[in-house]
Amino acid sequence: MSETLADQVPVRGSARPVSDEGVQKEIKYFRDFAAVYTDAIRSSDFKANITLLFLPLLMVPILSAHEKNLAHIPVGLILAPFLVAYFFLILAIFPRYLRTEKSNFHLSRNAAAHHFTYIHDPDVELEEAKHRIALLSRILFWKTVYLRLSLTVCLVAIPVFGVLLAVYGM
Repeated sequence: MSETLADQVPVRGSARPVSDEGVQKEIKYFRDFAAVYTDAIRSSDFKANITLLFLPLLMVPILSAHEKNLAHIPVGLILAPFLVAYFFLILAIFPRYLRTEKSNFHLSRNAAAHHFTYIHDPDVELEEAKHRIALLSRILFWKTVYLRLSLTVCLVAIPVFGVLLAVYGM
């Protein structure tokens, strides 16, 4: 048997056998893709942190207007949208690394060396890379949803309170 046939993985049916070089290219593709997802997650966390810092600055003029002109509106009603936005922002920042059946990353307070055995199998490594992409995409999806919800609440609540101030306060 020639060396090129020995390096190929046997495949049933009419599909072409996948070479080790092709699997390594796929692994590199998914690792690069994971790096892109990780950067997007970091960017989303940065946006949520900045919004958490500036949200109180947006609340101050509305609360001072409440004290002066809108005292008949309950404070809880005015603070509710901002508290909801804070809740979504905290959920966006909170990390959610879920344990799944396929995950082989050991999380434990008493981890030992035997928990981290490494067996070099390109097919297993490819499946792990695909699984990592699926986890990162789920994390990025929920971070994006929570961030958009919080920003939508803020961008809707501030003009509503501005209109209330213009109509009832003057």
